[in-house]
Amino acid sequence: MNLVVRTICLAVLAVLTLAIPSFAQSETQPVLTVLGKGTYEARPEEAGFRATVSTDGRTLDAATKQHEERASRALKALQGLQADGLTIEKSNFRVNERRVPRQLTPAEVTQGRRPESLVEGYTAVTTFSVGMSSLDKLNQSISKLAETGLFEISSVQFYVRNERAALNQARRAAMLDAREQAQAYAEPVNLKLGQIIAITDGEARPIDGMADLPLRRADGPYTVQIVPPATLEFSASVNVTWRIGENEK
Repeated sequence: MNLVVRTICLAVLAVLTLAIPSFAQSETQPVLTVLGKGTYEARPEEAGFRATVSTDGRTLDAATKQHEERASRALKALQGLQADGLTIEKSNFRVNERRVPRQLTPAEVTQGRRPESLVEGYTAVTTFSVGMSSLDKLNQSISKLAETGLFEISSVQFYVRNERAALNQARRAAMLDAREQAQAYAEPVNLKLGQIIAITDGEARPIDGMADLPLRRADGPYTVQIVPPATLEFSASVNVTWRIGENEK
């Protein structure tokens, strides 16, 4: 290698050697990462529940034919409550087999036969997903549906109309919480928060606003008294990373 080429290579190596410490220093600059959590409360504005109609039959044809008549009456009952703010959001139909275990004979047990089941009958099921825009009419509407003897209703879910807006309020609270925590860590040791270099979204969800229906009494008309929760709580979390440095005195 001639003298000129060697001199150029040495100069390049010297430049790289000087650059490496500066790069490492910027990569290892102190940072602070905090998990912030926030909540937001809102009054429930709507309700929803599932109203299920079931019909048993010894054969598939018997179950479906009887169920068609019951499901039609159920649909009319639901449509009759539309003036009270009830809406049918969707419906689903299915047929389930009802199976019972078959007893094995002693000889089959000796042979190591596995237990079997036999089809005893069929159950046709239609499930209506129902919404209620008027909470004042909720108890009255469910009572009317129960009086038909067609529906099974186990629980009611409560909602707000704009869930996204409520979750964003919880996210804002989470971000403020993250900043407050970061300042609590930094100030006692004379550090200051610098640029935010990373924000990672965490979970954001409403807490379950559900109420179970009371069991029907043996005597008297069927009436329910569901009291909606005073508020629904929405929660969110966020991870935030700041650059940190010493405060100037």
